[in-house]
Amino acid sequence: MNDRAKLLDRVQKLLAMAKHSASNENEASIALRRAESMMRKHDIQYAELTAQTINKDDMVAAETGESRNSSWVWNLAWSASYLTSTLPTKRNNEIKFCGTPEDTQVALLMFDYLVAVTERLAKKFDGSRRDRNSFKMGVVFAILDRCREIKAEREEELSKATTGTDLVVVKKDLIIKRFNLSYSAGRSYSVSQNAYNAGYAKGKKVSLNSQVGSTKRKMVA
Repeated sequence: MNDRAKLLDRVQKLLAMAKHSASNENEASIALRRAESMMRKHDIQYAELTAQTINKDDMVAAETGESRNSSWVWNLAWSASYLTSTLPTKRNNEIKFCGTPEDTQVALLMFDYLVAVTERLAKKFDGSRRDRNSFKMGVVFAILDRCREIKAEREEELSKATTGTDLVVVKKDLIIKRFNLSYSAGRSYSVSQNAYNAGYAKGKKVSLNSQVGSTKRKMVA
């Protein structure tokens, strides 16, 4: 065990002591102050501590109930995954989100919201079937691009704050190992450019600030 690992182990034990029901209030307070002091002194973030204890057995696959074999639905699954540190997969013709129980529940809610808002916008668009499909893909790819940007910004902030292992990278590696995931290159699409551009403009305005309260799915406690 290297010096950094020993330091992280010490902080984890202090935090556990602070939370332990058997510890009296004074002991818990002292343990917490020591842990916080060590974290400040050695620039230790909670994400780095979590990365030391999480393992592939902590990963689950959450079912969406979505079985449509549509490119726009699959791209929205990727959008939700970018915002939630999960990875999407399609097993037995159903889209699922893989990750920690907490992350996958948020992914399910975000996915429901993104599908619903895309369908709502597409219904309002007047045009041929090809135009409507092109409009829908424009909405989806605008959302996808924005979710990629948000993911990149969050990971950059995390990398600046954490001197040790990046929790996002750890989660991704564990998810891939747990579920043996692999992905092929994305396919190209033929679209009506004007309709696609109109959809892209609408998609750029879709709120991505955890707007999940109106979905049919309930958060699992």
